[in-house]
Amino acid sequence: MRKIGIALVSLFTLLLLGGTVGYTMEGTVDDVPTPNVQGLVFFADDPLPGNAASLVLNADTTITWDRDDIFLVISDDGKKKQCDDIANGGSLSGFDTTSKTCTYADEGYVAKGDNGADGVDWRVESGEFYAGIGTKEGVLPAGTELNLMYSIDLTLSAAGYLFLMLGEAAGLMLMRQK
Repeated sequence: MRKIGIALVSLFTLLLLGGTVGYTMEGTVDDVPTPNVQGLVFFADDPLPGNAASLVLNADTTITWDRDDIFLVISDDGKKKQCDDIANGGSLSGFDTTSKTCTYADEGYVAKGDNGADGVDWRVESGEFYAGIGTKEGVLPAGTELNLMYSIDLTLSAAGYLFLMLGEAAGLMLMRQK
């Protein structure tokens, strides 16, 4: 039992250290087509990858882009459906130019940013979330394509630390047994 306890303590200690230091993934998405309608948000058809392990892992994402005439938002499925309906002339169409709905000024987004250099920071959660982009109002589009850069930092959540510490405690208890 002592050897199993030592193995558990060693394993959970390594996982604690690795979870504290974390792991960073970076990448780019090039040539994203941009809308030429000022102000209104257009969303991707496919949801962003979720964090299935959000109970034990934090996934902090930063997205930056290369144009200053574009803003980027992250929203849930309900807000995406509302904005898609407006953009496609559905039952909520008749987009009012004084309305803030589905523009950058809308407060219904999970995260948003209008400065490509600073980007958007978002803690990835479980569930379906969508990325949307729009052209700022009063600014003529500077092109038809956008290049996105992203960075995802994975670290342990508070529950992850608790789980691993309980595992270490179990290992210590096994080490004490004869």
